[in-house]
Amino acid sequence: MAAASYPPHFAEPWKFSDVVLVVEDQRFHVHRGTLAFWSPVFEKMLSAEFKEKNNDEILLPGKKASEFEVMLQMMYPSLEEKLVTKVNCYFLFELAHEYQIEAITQKCVNLMVSMIKDRREDDVLGMLIYAQKYQIKSLISKCIFEARRLTLEELTNHEMRDQIEANSYVQIAERIIQRLEKNAEM
Repeated sequence: MAAASYPPHFAEPWKFSDVVLVVEDQRFHVHRGTLAFWSPVFEKMLSAEFKEKNNDEILLPGKKASEFEVMLQMMYPSLEEKLVTKVNCYFLFELAHEYQIEAITQKCVNLMVSMIKDRREDDVLGMLIYAQKYQIKSLISKCIFEARRLTLEELTNHEMRDQIEANSYVQIAERIIQRLEKNAEM
């Protein structure tokens, strides 16, 4: 197999692949060792007293095959580093979070924080709600800090404002008021 096509698309057995993950009826031929190296969840699943321990095929319901393949490509080394992008960030984060793949989770968090910091994300409050759902402290802090740019009307009229945790809502409102008072003094 040529180096340029490595890793494969996982559709066929290759280089000692020893387990098949089935996602949406698509088969991914992978390596138990690689899964266990990256993910404590897979490690436990493949080594403990789980039914999957001795299975050659493991069903993973509720996942999208195309998204799962992107995560697998990040887990397998290749000549090109697989990047986390705005397009794949959220589904990669959710998969990596579920399987406790810290390296991919952190890449996703770093991108989300930089998107807020660099103002490449328009809905800072939507991102805050997402961060709260997964308890991403660095992203929560950055969202609260950047939300100070909003008007009180934007804060109070946001369609999901009722999902913002009370403490975060108060911090944002206080920062908006402080900004307005500072501007009024000038």
